[in-house]
Amino acid sequence: MKKFLWFSALVLVLLFAVSCSNGNSSKKDDVTPDEDSDDESVSDDDSDDSDEDEVKDDSEKTNDDETQVPPLECANLVDGLNKNLIVGEGANKLERSFILRLPKEIDSDKKFPVVFLYHGYGDTAEGIEPLLKPHVDNETMPFILVVPESRSDKFGFDNIPPSGLDWDMMNLTDGNAEADMFDAVLECLGKKWKIDEKHIHVSGFSAGAITANSIALMRPEKVASILSYSGAYFSDEKSRDALGDFMGMAKIGDFFSWPDFAEGHNKYPQVFVFGDKEEDAWSISGIFTIYFNQMGRLGANYLTENGHEAILCEHDQDHTVAGISQEGMIKFFKDHPFGTEKSSYREEMPEDFAGICHFFTGKDLEDIDDGEDEDSDDEDDDTDSEDEENDDTDNEPENPETLLGCSFKEGLNKNLIVGEGENKLEREFILHLPDGIGSEKKFPVIFLYHGSNDTAENFDSYFSSYVNNGEMPFILVVPESRKDKFNLDDALSPTGPTGLEWDMVNLEDGNAEADMFDKILACLEDNIDEKHIHLLGYSAGAVAADGIALQRNDRIASVVSISGAYFSNDKNREALGTISYQGYPIVIGDYFKWPDFKENHTKYPQLFIFGKAGEDSWKTEGDFLNIEIDFNQMANNDGTYFHENGHDAILCNHGGSHNILSTQAFNSGAMPKAVLKFLRDHPSGTNPSPYQENLPTEFSSSMDCSFVH
Repeated sequence: MKKFLWFSALVLVLLFAVSCSNGNSSKKDDVTPDEDSDDESVSDDDSDDSDEDEVKDDSEKTNDDETQVPPLECANLVDGLNKNLIVGEGANKLERSFILRLPKEIDSDKKFPVVFLYHGYGDTAEGIEPLLKPHVDNETMPFILVVPESRSDKFGFDNIPPSGLDWDMMNLTDGNAEADMFDAVLECLGKKWKIDEKHIHVSGFSAGAITANSIALMRPEKVASILSYSGAYFSDEKSRDALGDFMGMAKIGDFFSWPDFAEGHNKYPQVFVFGDKEEDAWSISGIFTIYFNQMGRLGANYLTENGHEAILCEHDQDHTVAGISQEGMIKFFKDHPFGTEKSSYREEMPEDFAGICHFFTGKDLEDIDDGEDEDSDDEDDDTDSEDEENDDTDNEPENPETLLGCSFKEGLNKNLIVGEGENKLEREFILHLPDGIGSEKKFPVIFLYHGSNDTAENFDSYFSSYVNNGEMPFILVVPESRKDKFNLDDALSPTGPTGLEWDMVNLEDGNAEADMFDKILACLEDNIDEKHIHLLGYSAGAVAADGIALQRNDRIASVVSISGAYFSNDKNREALGTISYQGYPIVIGDYFKWPDFKENHTKYPQLFIFGKAGEDSWKTEGDFLNIEIDFNQMANNDGTYFHENGHDAILCNHGGSHNILSTQAFNSGAMPKAVLKFLRDHPSGTNPSPYQENLPTEFSSSMDCSFVH
């Protein structure tokens, strides 16, 4: 009932808004998405092509004339306007039109890429077509251009419920007209000409960019890459939330029903182009406003979290097509065929991108969260934000090398410079401090490392509530990974892959995680209990914690790993198996360069927590580097490995899958309580463990635990 009232109120407002806007000839007042780019682009090409006149004439025909046109057959595709392609089935059947622009050699045996270009709200295919029409025969990548026409008569925001902004973009979960059209056009093109299946790209502006994003979300098995001007992903919860609500009754974002990415979807790269924070915006008569600078950053974060490469390009103008030229767009498509998971632009940005673009990092979200501009070390240089920072002595200085020092604070700490020379790196971490931190009391320190595709902000919330526990209050340090730097890409390079967001593959030539550990401890030295320095990690974060403990065993009191592994252990490296490349076997474990325990190293105890055999596992999704890690097997291997090296080890099987958040042991609080009791009872130098004879009750309530003898 509440939703119906919301619909009714919304429609009344919309009807009023539409009636007012129809009498207003000024597009500027309504912030219409295509006002600048269309006028500019049409003027380049508005008098030399008879097809454009044909499009204009056809657009003026009555609906009766249009219904007399027979359904379009694939054999009858032409360069220019193509009308009445029947797409969809049953209730979703619809007549669609599109403009087609063909390269000169289309009838040869050559296979051509296909680029779909979607116009913005209130515009037409004819309006945006000139953006790419003159370039179909370019030398970089000749291509077939498809410019769909929207159905503004059918997909309106003033429907009950709203259905779109000229495009079918609100509800993608029950069939989608734009995906149907995308499929039908590709099928027809393939029947009449030869198309390059590895080069099918989508682009659009404003509402058309949102549509392009939705196509890629629904058809990732076909889309090679995207370049969007001022778009958004509404499968992303943060982007939906950013739309706000309507008169306190309902969230605007609730009316966007977009599916999540399917498991194992193709990881296409995307360029997000947008303008000034305040100026690159579009609104529906005051009901809601979309800020595309914000949406671009949120969309890039969303794609990155789902394993995609994302490039942000800010042109600092208003809501218009700007920043990346047509030549730059085409070069991006050429350089990113289907299956490109790591962009070559990470090595060097091409000229068209260099001045305004950079790969997305977590810092880009700070501009949204804090209302501040990009940090001074980003490629985009904002002098206004620098002036504001200089005026506020509490803010961080401009020079990254002096941004943080040891002036730690509760919450997020940014730009801590760790390492030296080639290993120098900017790092971030979240710090939680117990009550009484300013007194003479010394506190234990727990370092907490998150898993792959997670963040410090998300993972710290599961343990930060225990900082002031009565039995052992502690300082909690939650490092942020650097997934942009440490990844499994370049598997066949001389040095091989570098890690899973953490520097964890090669520990022999300096290690970023150990450097960060050292630097933070040095800064906290006046407040910490040196006998209680502990490591705790989950999955990839547990592997990172194990690597730090191996390198810094002289500082570590004890360790808890939840689904981790020591790759100094021969059995763990062997368990990774081999892969075949061009007929040659490659031993995956050979890439892990972990030192052995040194003679007379400190014997710290460790609690190994893991799940059910075959279910507590992680695997890659690549076509080449196929790795599967069974953490049940790894933990049992490490229990023996530790015992043989003189350490005390406890094995605890929680009986669940790799997702600890779905386990009873974690959700009941039993696992966190057991973890904290283990750390409290094992200060540095504990050998043998007090648990050798009998484990505390905390280790038997919901986990199957045993001491390794």
